[in-house]
Amino acid sequence: MTQASPIVRDAQAGLTLVEILVVLALLSVLTGAVALSFGAVGRGNSVVQEAELLVARLNRAADEVALTATPMRFTWRDDGYAFEVRKDEQNWSRHPVPILGEVHVLPAQMRLSSQQSGDAVTVGADLIVEPRQVLGLSMTTDAGAVVGVSFDGINAALVEGTP
Repeated sequence: MTQASPIVRDAQAGLTLVEILVVLALLSVLTGAVALSFGAVGRGNSVVQEAELLVARLNRAADEVALTATPMRFTWRDDGYAFEVRKDEQNWSRHPVPILGEVHVLPAQMRLSSQQSGDAVTVGADLIVEPRQVLGLSMTTDAGAVVGVSFDGINAALVEGTP
């Protein structure tokens, strides 16, 4: 029986492929963990994201009014908002478009308010807002961040500060 001689490496030799792969695997895991931890910061519902979502939904609702000639009503409370369509002369029902038909509830630390009286506006088939004024909404957080949203029946947009 012959004894196996130990493998002797030259001091000038480089790294083996296995060593390089182990280091790359460790770096990949660490990089992924760091990337996920940074990504978690931006995942929360910020006031700007919620305001942009409201703008997109108002614009979509206005498009639906223009396409279907069906009046739409936008209602809000301090904790959320909803879209409705006219069912008949006196009754309203949930909007038939799924993204608009559900009541959107704001995160606990956010509030939606308006400086005008009432808690609803109607957009007629002629795309005129009732009451006849631009709707100005403010979305605020408990931390004091404020984003304004304006809506004229045709177009919604973000505005700096409170409208």
